[in-house]
Parts: sequence; C-alpha cells; structure tokens
Amino acid sequence: MTTIGIYGVSTTSGRAYLADFLLMGIGVYGYARPSQHGTETVDALTQQGGIYLQRPRNIGEASRFLTLADAEVGHDLDRLIEQSDIIIIAHPSHYQEETARRLKEANLLKAGGIPLVLSPSRTLATPYLWRILGEQYPVVCFQTCPYSCKSDSPGSTYIKRRKKSWIASVEGNIHEEALAKLKSVFPQMLTSRIPATTSLGNIGAVFHPTTYLLNRDAILAAEARNTSFSFYIEGIARNAKVAKVIEEIDQTRLRIAHALGLSVFGLKDDPREEEWAAIMEKVAQSQVPSSDNIQELRHLRAMYLQPIHDSIVSAQHWLDYTYGVKRIPGEFLAEAIGRTPTYQKRSYPQERYIHEDIPTGLVPLESLAERVGIPCGAVTQIINLYHEVTGKDARRTGRNLEPFETPYLKQYLLGRLGTQQRNQ
Repeated sequence: MTTIGIYGVSTTSGRAYLADFLLMGIGVYGYARPSQHGTETVDALTQQGGIYLQRPRNIGEASRFLTLADAEVGHDLDRLIEQSDIIIIAHPSHYQEETARRLKEANLLKAGGIPLVLSPSRTLATPYLWRILGEQYPVVCFQTCPYSCKSDSPGSTYIKRRKKSWIASVEGNIHEEALAKLKSVFPQMLTSRIPATTSLGNIGAVFHPTTYLLNRDAILAAEARNTSFSFYIEGIARNAKVAKVIEEIDQTRLRIAHALGLSVFGLKDDPREEEWAAIMEKVAQSQVPSSDNIQELRHLRAMYLQPIHDSIVSAQHWLDYTYGVKRIPGEFLAEAIGRTPTYQKRSYPQERYIHEDIPTGLVPLESLAERVGIPCGAVTQIINLYHEVTGKDARRTGRNLEPFETPYLKQYLLGRLGTQQRNQ
C-alpha cells in the first residue's frame, strides 16, 4: 500500500490532506515540528484517535470523524522518511528551503529519491531546493493547494471545496511508478514537464499580497470593530482599483511567459478565447454524469483539460477550470471574482499572505521580468509597499534569483535543463 508522508500535518492544508487520505484509505505518516502548535495538533489527533472532517451542509456529503486506524502522526523525521513513498510539504512556501535542509540532515538522500511535493511551490522553488538536495532531485510542484480549507481547532479540518483541477509540474528525475501513485491519488491533477506552468502559474502571488496590502486599512478597521472583512468580495469584487492592479500583475506574468515562447491564454493582445471556449465545452460534456464513480469523472475531466496543461493562463481562465466559473470574454477580474461561489463565504484575510507570497512570488516575478525586458511597475509597487508597511526587505531575503544565471532560469522554466549549469 502507498504511504504518503505529510510534512506539516499541523498546518491548515496538512490537516485537510490527512482527512482526505484517511477518507481514501491511503497510508499516512503526518509529521509536525515539535513546536507548541505542532505538539498541540499531534496531541489532539492522537488523543482523539483521528480527525474531525467538517463539510458544507449543502453538498450532500456529511461531516464525520475519521479514525487514524493504521495511520500515524508524530514528530519523528526519521520515521517520516522511512515510511513514505511520497512526501507532501504542506506548509507556507517560504519555509521550503529550511525543510529541504532538515530532510537532508535526516538522510533523505539515502532513501532512494523520495519525491517531494511542494503544496504549493509558488515561483521558482525547485532551483533553490536543488542547490540543497542536488540537481534533478525529484520534485512535484503543485500550482495551488488541492483544497479550499480552514481549521477551527487542532483536531479538525473544514474542507469547503476540493478544487476541480490544478497544474502540477513534474521536475527532476522522478520514477514513473511514484508519479503514477500520485496521479491515482489526485486524478484531477494536470501534469506538465514545463516548470513555468507552476512558477508563472502562481495565482497566489497574483491574488493575495495586492489584495491584502491595498485593503490593509479596511482590514485592520474591521478587526478593530470585531467584524469580518470578506477578502475576495470586499477586497477585489467590490474594489475596482485593487482589481485593476491585480490584472496588471496578472498580465505581467503572462507577458513573461509569452516572451519565453510558452502557450498563453488570456494575454490582452491575443486572448485565444475561441480555443479556450472549445476546450471548456468538451470539459463540460465530460461532466455529464455517465458514472457514479467520482474518480472516473475526475479522470475524464483531466483528460479533456490536457490541451492546457503546458499553458500559462490568466486569473479569469484559472477561475474557469479550477472553480467552474465560466469564462466570459472581456469580463473584468472584479466581476469574475464576484461570481465565484467559493469566495463568497468564509474568505477571511490572513497577514501570512504577504509574508509568503511576496518573497516567493512577486520578488522572483519582478526579477524575471527585468531579465527578459518586461515592464513590471505594478509588481514593483506592491513589493515597495510591503517594505514600507513591514520594514522587511523581501528583495534581499526572498527568491531574488541572484544565485542563477538567466540562461539557466530560461532553460529550467521551459523544462529543457541539460548542460546548463547554475552560477554557483
């Protein structure tokens, strides 16, 4: 039986993974660092003997308690490596290098090349990990977390929605058997051998930091009143100025992708709307229930979405294939966000958005844009605002790409690495 390790079972997404794997009957070892939060989570899960899975009331799936059975949770890094066929790193991306170092110190490199799944990777994570684990170490980069999820207590998870589809870039020397195991667990995952699909497909960097920073005063005012602020609806859908900045950042990453010669959907100068509509029509037809097997339907959906698996798509197009918010040509982002059901409830702002998505998203995006000659004023504006608000220099501490030559980065993003070497 396949056993999947979760590095970061104490995080919100880590607990969602744990619940979903228990639901599927997959072997699991959930690792948490022995911090106060990690200890509280492991203690709660162990004492309960499982996890409470909460689901929305209107989807026909009941909330329930899932027992650990043969699954384990704990603080034993050696056991995580020993037990796992695949390790999912389920914590914010700015800790990924530190995690790679800890795994290396625990003899990961002697374990036969256990693939690491970065959930999500954000932008250009793998080259930084390869500096630690060695060039071509097997890594799978998730474009996004598979779940829209929250957690109200250490022993529970609330999975609001499982995302319909997402891109996963397969990088390094990964065994086909391991990849097949991952695909069997996530049939809705669209795999690509082009790393740009996740690095330039980093939607978190598009949505999160700009929305938080440009709405920061309103967010803090809501906190002071002890009221909620709807991150996506108030922050984007009802705030055209913020949505406009987000759209400009979105177009920056699409222009970079176009400059690299990649397939792009949603570029203002060439949106390819008819091609997109034809692809999504086939996807819609595949979802007409011909089977009660949800896994089979997910396989069908993934198959019909394959034409876009090597493409970089706009935020609006991403909402279409991820959440089923049908693309309307010419529609502004604010309007598309307003039509997205999953954003209409429990979409609360989190300050961690800026501390994760700027160092691992906007900083490398700005550096890439400058290297390929693409204007990136909106990106620079948000990074500068972050520095002004927090006093932190994300360009110095984040993924500024300084360790890498431009030819190496281009070859990496296109999935063509061979003789190109990093500038050490």
